Amino acid sequence: MDEAIKVVGRTCAYTNHTILAEALEKWPLEYLEQVVPQLIPYIKELDKRVRAKYRSPKVQIIDKEKRVHMAHIDIHYGFSVNGVAAIHTEILKNTELNAFYKIYPEKFNNKTNGITFRRWLLSCNRELADMLFEVIGDSYTRDANDLEKLLDYIDNEKVLTSIEEIKRFKKRELVRYIKEKEGIDIDPDSIFDIQSKRLHEYKRQQMNALYIIHKYLEIKGGKKPVRPVTFMFGAKAAPAYIIAQDIIHLLLCLQEIVNNDPDVSPYMKVLMVENYNVSYAEKMIPACDISEQISLASKEASGTGNMKFMLNGAITLGTADGANVEIAELVGEDNIFIFGVSSDEVIAHYAKADYVSRDYYKKSKVIKEAVDFITSPQVVKVGKKERLQRLQKEILNKDWFMTLIDLEEYIEVKDKALAAFEDREKWRRMMLTNIAKAGFFSSDRTIEEYNRDIWHLTRID
Repeated sequence: MDEAIKVVGRTCAYTNHTILAEALEKWPLEYLEQVVPQLIPYIKELDKRVRAKYRSPKVQIIDKEKRVHMAHIDIHYGFSVNGVAAIHTEILKNTELNAFYKIYPEKFNNKTNGITFRRWLLSCNRELADMLFEVIGDSYTRDANDLEKLLDYIDNEKVLTSIEEIKRFKKRELVRYIKEKEGIDIDPDSIFDIQSKRLHEYKRQQMNALYIIHKYLEIKGGKKPVRPVTFMFGAKAAPAYIIAQDIIHLLLCLQEIVNNDPDVSPYMKVLMVENYNVSYAEKMIPACDISEQISLASKEASGTGNMKFMLNGAITLGTADGANVEIAELVGEDNIFIFGVSSDEVIAHYAKADYVSRDYYKKSKVIKEAVDFITSPQVVKVGKKERLQRLQKEILNKDWFMTLIDLEEYIEVKDKALAAFEDREKWRRMMLTNIAKAGFFSSDRTIEEYNRDIWHLTRID
């Protein structure tokens, strides 16, 4: 056993991809005794050795409820523990895994996620890739940091115009694809506001839905936007995740109501794409104007969609969460739209258990109108009352991922983003800056860091 522990301790490392409880596996010991009885003596021996050294119940492998904590095995018996974005790693060190950080500070390190540039630029946006070849050469395909050469052209009208024209071309491409797949007509000159990611309450598609309701009610009240907006969603939810399905149901109801209202549809459209997959993403990401990255601060470990959108010239509208924080540091506050409470504030609310969503509902006319609309006769007429009532009840009585704490500021900052789109000169510069600063998020860099600090593989050319 001693020898095995030494071998594992020099070989195995642990990457934490999320602090969500459902992803930190805890298995009842009695389950494991039935399924993998041959492993039980080893698990108990590993736990015994931990207990002999550390008294804190927070670091034990088998807890008082006889559950086996898989991550605890990883941390004790591996040689490295890393998060996947700077803020995520700090949260691991300071809160979620703080008891372990106090024991093994030398094990903790950060490896910010990356994306495959060849897939998410060269493959799905050949027009932009070719333009970059002409302007800055092809070295960025080998070293993504060379994208920064594009900053030399921040005042070059020809380059800025090319970026804008490519975005317009990709939008028209997506419009044709949507017409073919969904049978829905989208205005290519509208602002494409896209939230494309797994459907989960912490990613807060429900907050985006409440904004859509707010905007719908504004238009019905006579306040019309300067330019039409198309709100697009790409997502799937686990079959057993009922509330996530209820959010999808609400989005589909809004799609039917908004798109068939002659007073509203000229100014806004809603689309929840059918059977969202990577092929759809390859069309949506290059066409996006505003990238929705609105998770509750502290809950998104990193995100990679934010990087793909950025690389293709979309502007991020997001919270100070996950890799959004590093995107903001790279592009500067003038080239991103950040809103919402901080991760420290969120963690404090959880610790004190003092967030009450209904208080925000009672205090704000805007929030109340939007939440009430979920079960209005107009929505119930096109949807299922049970689903709509359940979602509304969840938001008002639980709202574990604090939708309402950020809603008013989200509305304010999103309106600013839509207004900023009209300053085409400034917007084109924002697009160029985001593309130029996206090089840090290459998976080449991420892999190099893993290899340098964790894997120590030998390269053979």
